[in-house]
Amino acid sequence: MAFSILRNIRALIFPPRHLNCRRSLWLETSSLLRERGRGHRESGGFLLGRRVDGLRTIEAFLPYDDVDPHALQGAILFDGSKMDVVWDLCRREGLEVVADVHTHPGRGVGQSQTDRDNPMIPEVGHVAIIVPNFADRTYLPGEIGIYEYRGRRQWTDRSDDAGRYFAVRRFV
Repeated sequence: MAFSILRNIRALIFPPRHLNCRRSLWLETSSLLRERGRGHRESGGFLLGRRVDGLRTIEAFLPYDDVDPHALQGAILFDGSKMDVVWDLCRREGLEVVADVHTHPGRGVGQSQTDRDNPMIPEVGHVAIIVPNFADRTYLPGEIGIYEYRGRRQWTDRSDDAGRYFAVRRFV
């Protein structure tokens, strides 16, 4: 009972966001993006987790090049025929793709025309995150691009409202 009271108090003080991630997982994801990009090429991956009452919680990171070894070629060129690997893993683990993340060179976190035209998951509500500077350090909400897919190559930019949209916390 005490645990549920504490959980309710915590939820009042730190309400869940549309997208939520444990701090340790975000640090690990940032490190993997940095390593895979080697400081000179884009890297990225799928953020796997669960959706409950419209809120998404990230529980795992699946790098693109673990699914498609040829995906990282400077820019990301992911072979969509490899998505069966992602769907099989999600089915086995009881997860789904709740977002994707990839890096860009330089400080910009805006979507390129390629990003806008080619969502990794072309499903309304899908979230795409862009990390600047090839993830040369850990970037937090407010420093990253966050985009929600609206269908027909239309996106809503959530970057300016990142703190209320995406939470990176010690406990989720």
